[in-house]
Amino acid sequence: MSYNAAIRWLPRGYYKLPVIQYLLLDEQLEYLISPAIIEVYDLKSSVTQVLDHIERLVPDKKALKIHFKSITKSYGRHRRDSLQFDRLIRQWLIRNHLLEPNSRTAILLKKTQLKLFKDALYLLDIDCKTRGQAFVAHLWSIALKATPKRIPEVIKTIWKSRYGIKRMTPEYLVKYNEFYAHLQ
Repeated sequence: MSYNAAIRWLPRGYYKLPVIQYLLLDEQLEYLISPAIIEVYDLKSSVTQVLDHIERLVPDKKALKIHFKSITKSYGRHRRDSLQFDRLIRQWLIRNHLLEPNSRTAILLKKTQLKLFKDALYLLDIDCKTRGQAFVAHLWSIALKATPKRIPEVIKTIWKSRYGIKRMTPEYLVKYNEFYAHLQ
């Protein structure tokens, strides 16, 4: 059984507090932790709180995959706490033997890809279009590594899990193609 977690660092300008957004999905892509947002007053304790919350719900750490999105110093002159967030997450992942080469998400989806992904999530009863819920699509894309090239594959994975399909038959393939045609 595998668990997918997504953690996103979001600095919201110079005068607003940054936030950490996160979620945890089980093997059937059901929420174990619904998309949550916490404001960061103390970075180290906030990161620890998020990681402890995720760790408490996962019985086997080896089955946990944590993907995160952060802004590092190579991005340019950015806030110091962005780099510190990246370091804290990496240290925790290394300490728990969970760091993978692709743990950090390099890019988020842009306009057309994000719209396609949001439409797919919405049709699969995952609310990401309600006011204040736009971040949910980003968390799902981070958790499932939905890069611009992998969007169709990730949408197919979500579709299969929502309908309880283990193996694609020709009938299921026709149904999936109909679903995907509605998105475009």
